[in-house]
Amino acid sequence: MLKPERVLIVADSTSIEMDQFITDVSAVLDSSGLQSRFWSPTSGGVPQADEDLIIVVGGDGSLMSLLRELGHPPIPCYGVNFGRVGFLMNPRQEPAALVSTLLGGRFVEQRLPVIQATWKSTDGSQGQAAGINDIVLERDSGQTVHLGVYIDEVFLNAYSGDGLVMATAAGSTAYSLAAGGPVVHPGVEGLVVTPLNAHRPVQFHSLQFPVVLPLDTTIRIFGEGGDKRPIRVVVDGESYAKVDELLVKARGDSVRLLRPLGHQYIQSLLSRIIGERSSQD
Repeated sequence: MLKPERVLIVADSTSIEMDQFITDVSAVLDSSGLQSRFWSPTSGGVPQADEDLIIVVGGDGSLMSLLRELGHPPIPCYGVNFGRVGFLMNPRQEPAALVSTLLGGRFVEQRLPVIQATWKSTDGSQGQAAGINDIVLERDSGQTVHLGVYIDEVFLNAYSGDGLVMATAAGSTAYSLAAGGPVVHPGVEGLVVTPLNAHRPVQFHSLQFPVVLPLDTTIRIFGEGGDKRPIRVVVDGESYAKVDELLVKARGDSVRLLRPLGHQYIQSLLSRIIGERSSQD
């Protein structure tokens, strides 16, 4: 990546601490001869992300929602963690150190594939949304869902249960992992399909285990009895109701996520997901 000249700073919430951080980063960028501006969904309007670099301030949820607002642009993004887990974010630095990291090129680039959900609703209308983490098709009532699942147009399963999670490697440490799915290293491009509380009686023959598929796989899912068993799709935390049929596939592009030089995925997995053992263990 060439040295940036224009920087967009984005955040979807505010606090005194966050506001001060953003103000200080902007001041350091401006004093370094760069053009910077700030945008938030609360500012209103549609953002025009035509800068050389985006700094996202917040947590994983902020990163996903802001990227969605920006249309998952190909512009390099550097996340600064103000959330809890922040698995997709980077540790906070002093504003001067952060700008030095970015201007000095002391980072590595991680590409996160964008996956797209296209669906038909029970009223015949259609919808579409994209994400980098996961697409969840799940029950929207007390009733379990009945689904017909096809992989590259080959029938896989007549599924009954709470739903299915379709996650990228980036999303494999989120809902999919909580549902019993595997952690997938970001160097492995693929999609994980993980069942949610599948019915176990043999007459249902529901998928009981996660399946790891190539990234270029097309997943098509049909709902059965949507009037009595309503289904919703959730794309990176954004929910859409009354889904009848869903198509999931990679969009063909990626989000460029920047990490500090020396970032190690396994170390992040240990410190933020597994938990490090104390010296007394």
